[in-house]
Amino acid sequence: MQQTIFQRIITREIPAAIEYEDEEIIVIRDIAPSAPVHLLIIPKRVIPTINDIAEEDVQLVGKIHCIAANMARKFGIAEQGYRLVTNCNDYGGQTVFHLHTHLLGGEPLGRMNSSSVTHATTTPSRSITSTAVFDVAVFVLVAIGLAIGFNAMNPKAIAWIKPEFERQLATQNDINKYVQNTASPTTQTQQQAQQPQVQPTTDTARKTTTLAVNTATATTAQSTTAAQNATSTQPAAAAPAFTPEPGVVREISYDMFVRLLEGSKHYLIDARSAEKFAQGHINGAANYFGGEVQSRIPDLLSNVPRDRVVLIYCDGGECELSHHVADVLKQFGYGPIFIYTGGWAEWTSKRK
Repeated sequence: MQQTIFQRIITREIPAAIEYEDEEIIVIRDIAPSAPVHLLIIPKRVIPTINDIAEEDVQLVGKIHCIAANMARKFGIAEQGYRLVTNCNDYGGQTVFHLHTHLLGGEPLGRMNSSSVTHATTTPSRSITSTAVFDVAVFVLVAIGLAIGFNAMNPKAIAWIKPEFERQLATQNDINKYVQNTASPTTQTQQQAQQPQVQPTTDTARKTTTLAVNTATATTAQSTTAAQNATSTQPAAAAPAFTPEPGVVREISYDMFVRLLEGSKHYLIDARSAEKFAQGHINGAANYFGGEVQSRIPDLLSNVPRDRVVLIYCDGGECELSHHVADVLKQFGYGPIFIYTGGWAEWTSKRK
């Protein structure tokens, strides 16, 4: 059975920000927090869902709540209040099938839901118009509150503010480290010696000059042939050894992207939607939609190798989808990661 992402964190295969650990339970920070304080309290023994809790697990489940209270005190949110959430199966929003409890706090979290809103009129003199305005205002505020609450709890939450990504352009040196080196042939023009510019005035001078030029040309030709023979006998340069650069994310041009595709050990990711991927994609690409990458973290970490350059592309432009995928990989220590900014649009136009 394939290990869950939490098992891999427990065995230190995947890094995480650990806040507490004992022989039965580990507490880590959520990498995509929904509140200022967002911790995951995880039993080390795998219990897939709440439905799988047995009699012998009662003490362990109780311990989870005791540790939650201790963590709330540690982070200074016990007095203000906090929320404990345990999702169960798909409709409950569970994405990792290894029992865990979310501890959220540090700001007003609001109500989880509201089935009805009633208002008592305490002032009989209030006009019908003012009552209607008041009710509409309350309805709008409740709707906004529910939208914020559901969005915060949704693993596919929509960002309220457009994220600003760090955009760093790669240099040729960044690319050369991971691309097989090939010797550039020296041109004949570079190897040929400059011929003397002599204007002879007598037959004797012409003969002397011609002899000197022929001798120089012959010598140059011999040197060029020897150099070419020496070059042809040299073995082809091997691909450079992979050197990890955890957390490094750089943007690259079309030419750099082609060089890495053709000359490096790489893993290629298409960050567009599954529909666009099905319509066409670059050969060898794996599809991880940037808009839902948080819900696919276990798949991502299971399939993306750590001993290769990671190449990501989407439609092009600002490359938000590619940066979403890169940010997740960056948090788990992957690198170098190169984002092809031209994306599918430039690729298809240049490959016609």
